Amino acid sequence: MDGVQGSDLCSDDADAVRQLLVIGDPRTYDPAKWPDYPFEFGIGREHISALIRLACDAALHNADTDSSTVSAPVHAWRALGQLRAEEAVEPLLFLLNMLEEDDAVVELPVVFGMIGPAAIPPIAGFLSDRSNPTSAVAMAISGIREIVMRHPECRGECIGTLARMLELHADTTRSTNGFVVSALIDLQAVEAIDTMRDAFRHNSVDIVIAGDQEDVEIDLGLRDRRATPALRYAILPADWSPRPSAGQIEHDICAWPRHEKTGRNEPCPCGRGKKYKKCCLP
Repeated sequence: MDGVQGSDLCSDDADAVRQLLVIGDPRTYDPAKWPDYPFEFGIGREHISALIRLACDAALHNADTDSSTVSAPVHAWRALGQLRAEEAVEPLLFLLNMLEEDDAVVELPVVFGMIGPAAIPPIAGFLSDRSNPTSAVAMAISGIREIVMRHPECRGECIGTLARMLELHADTTRSTNGFVVSALIDLQAVEAIDTMRDAFRHNSVDIVIAGDQEDVEIDLGLRDRRATPALRYAILPADWSPRPSAGQIEHDICAWPRHEKTGRNEPCPCGRGKKYKKCCLP
């Protein structure tokens, strides 16, 4: 992506888009508390190209964390969401790969939701590209969920997009399928239960992310209680490393204290204050 610094903005952009370079700390990820960028800063659809360049500027993303300019891309993609700028979807999907380690990308699914139905085909194409990393795919899946939340008329198309990822020929990873199932639960997609059951039957879903088939059926209101004991997971010590003796490894694993699984929407056990699915969930 081509970068754009403040001095590179053309004169037509200076009075509006350049303001985003000096706003500073975005303060909150809550979209209900975002500024109304079009109203407060006079930003309109004529600024979409400049906003895309600002949002995708690698130099700004790597700017000094104490500078105001490091937050300019965040303000730019928020404005793009509020403008429902469908031209921005593919560049912002590119950002999901570029900013894997940046906490701010949790806003991008919300931006996709704001853009709405026009974002579905590009996101579906992104999800079908097996070269994209799981973390980026998980964010794109969240984008599909956000679109349904804001545009319920797209429910069928979006659930179909997610369900197709679970089909055997889709060749997605178990982790990716776990995130798909999690999104389908959030959408209460009872109509996709047969596809989900088939994926569980073929052991193609990571149950740490969304639970096993019985957990899913309970979440979707299809059963009242488990027929089998709840699963428990071992939490590996931070300093654990494989030992040469397989028997010793097995003994150590069995000896570790077991903990009830942490729900994907519960606080992460690491203590950083984020939801488990947004923090240390594999």
